[in-house]
Amino acid sequence: MNIIIRQATVTDAQLLTDLGARSFLEAYNDVKAAKDLNDYITTAFVKNEIESSIKNNQTIFLIAYCDDEAVGYVKLRWDRTHPNLSNNEMNVELERIYVLRNYWKHKIGAALMTEAIQFSKTKSYDYLWLGVWQKNNRAIDFYLKMSFEIFGTKKFYVGEEENDDYVMRLKL
Repeated sequence: MNIIIRQATVTDAQLLTDLGARSFLEAYNDVKAAKDLNDYITTAFVKNEIESSIKNNQTIFLIAYCDDEAVGYVKLRWDRTHPNLSNNEMNVELERIYVLRNYWKHKIGAALMTEAIQFSKTKSYDYLWLGVWQKNNRAIDFYLKMSFEIFGTKKFYVGEEENDDYVMRLKL
């Protein structure tokens, strides 16, 4: 299995839209109400907004391919922070990391995370941080294995459903 990761361009906006919606649905279809999922997907994965994010010099998308098929991506952004992080430190948010369910066992997430960490280090960031649903044990275990630590909480909405998220960080 050959894994290649590359930076997204504006021409990838539709691919990212479709990949994000599909992977989010696959991950949460069994635990979230259909209406809330649909509401979230139709607002979070909008081609024009993804195009704008790609053009924004405060955001980067990295797409993972497995044997020439796009199977996941990460979105990094450095235009916002979490209140528990010091203003004296430079930090980057891993806003999204999505992998298609059929590829969860193929280390695609680890490859994407490694690439995100490497990118963050080359830009001299102090921390890489993210939010994760407190009931997503699989993801939390993955982040802990990648040496992240829990340092706070935040609210996250999927449709109208309020979720409690942990906020995790990795010292780079």
